[in-house]
Amino acid sequence: MDMLKNCRKAEVYDPSDTMLCVSEVFCDLSNQIWVSVSPDFPWEDFEYYNIIFFDPVAGLVHCQCTLSSPQETSEERLSLLCTILEVLESQQRRQDLKIPLEMELEISYVKKPAGSSDLPSSFTAVTRNISAGGVYVICPFQLPEGAVIEFQLQGAAKPLLLTASVLRSEELPPKKNIPQYGHGCQYLELKPKTEAALRNYIFRKQRERRF
Repeated sequence: MDMLKNCRKAEVYDPSDTMLCVSEVFCDLSNQIWVSVSPDFPWEDFEYYNIIFFDPVAGLVHCQCTLSSPQETSEERLSLLCTILEVLESQQRRQDLKIPLEMELEISYVKKPAGSSDLPSSFTAVTRNISAGGVYVICPFQLPEGAVIEFQLQGAAKPLLLTASVLRSEELPPKKNIPQYGHGCQYLELKPKTEAALRNYIFRKQRERRF
């Protein structure tokens, strides 16, 4: 499948949506999709499997698949031919999944617009929501539009250092008599591996909310 030609990672679930493993993904010269799993993977136990592919270009692609034709690639890995029966859901880059999420971030400036030198160089903010395209943060003072900030997102497979531009700001109701301002921010220069890890993180958070 062309839409998964850049995919290198997937999560494999049984029909009841219990995760079985995280697998590596590759395409052969015939554009057939293979998943690499441990030798004890139960590839004959179910009629089909639900697989979520993490593609840096296509985004998250949730498919119903069959697994067959096992080939031992080493003592520790087994390759299985993955045949996609149906694409159940696809979150394209232009349709970034946005999830409500409240967490503290330690933010610092990369670039301040002219006239904003009185603002602190680093501060604590709280997120309201997050997506693979941007984040909404709340803090006690107004950040100027065009400011560039960076922060480290914890909780992914490894901490992600993200840079974002402030696109808009709005005044919110005070909290315990402390002013509050909300800011819509867009990520800048996401590398494919970072974007894939970010999408993985967001999808996991969505699943945690669902169950």
